[in-house]
Amino acid sequence: MFKSAGIIVNADKDPSYKYACEVKAFLREREIEVPNNVDTADFLIVLGGDGTMLRAAQKAAKLDTPMIGINLGTLGFLTDVEKEHGLTAIDKVLDGEYSAEKRMMLTAEFGSRICSALNEFYVGGNGKLRTFSVYVNDEHIDDIRADGILVATPTGSTALNLSAGGPILIPGGQMMVLTPVCPHSLSARPLVLDAADIVTIKVLAAVHIVVDGEILGRLNEVKIQRADFFATILKTESVNFYDILRKKKIL
Repeated sequence: MFKSAGIIVNADKDPSYKYACEVKAFLREREIEVPNNVDTADFLIVLGGDGTMLRAAQKAAKLDTPMIGINLGTLGFLTDVEKEHGLTAIDKVLDGEYSAEKRMMLTAEFGSRICSALNEFYVGGNGKLRTFSVYVNDEHIDDIRADGILVATPTGSTALNLSAGGPILIPGGQMMVLTPVCPHSLSARPLVLDAADIVTIKVLAAVHIVVDGEILGRLNEVKIQRADFFATILKTESVNFYDILRKKKIL
């Protein structure tokens, strides 16, 4: 039974915090504590779009704090509860009427830094071709000339990976996909890897690393692998994954 809930809101989607205040008032009616420090909450209510969920997952996964996303944007895979059904969904969570999905995450190690991603890591330049030496478990796979290299989780397979021509993976699957972005070769194709594999990418000229859509820094070498923690997403409706793909007009 949850006794406290943290609220994370995208101010661009709820500029006056009107909906956030409605959620907060509803929680207090249910005698649920709303701490100022969301790190201490039993679960998180994320108000925004998928980008807001991705940012929340960075910390929530490491704390093993479950999240429910309420969509205030236009296209939601992670925030699959629409705003008009938000309070009903929260009510179900508080009554224990939910399922918890464990979503695989990735970590990237470069230099002295380690960061995590729920969707993907993109390693590349600003529209300039680079030659990327790609290794899997220290075995050289290929030298790929492309704009960049994408390594995505099953959750992230419907994001940038899909736009780059990569395959859709089942959300709960234990695998990842390596997708060349704008390769300068017809033979460069996406590669589905086991979740236990370790991907190393090397490039002579320093390139950006982009984590779930946010530029984090520049590097010449990075090691990417499955994280030892998961993002936990609460679901209050039993919705078929393929129904979601059809609804989003992906299938």
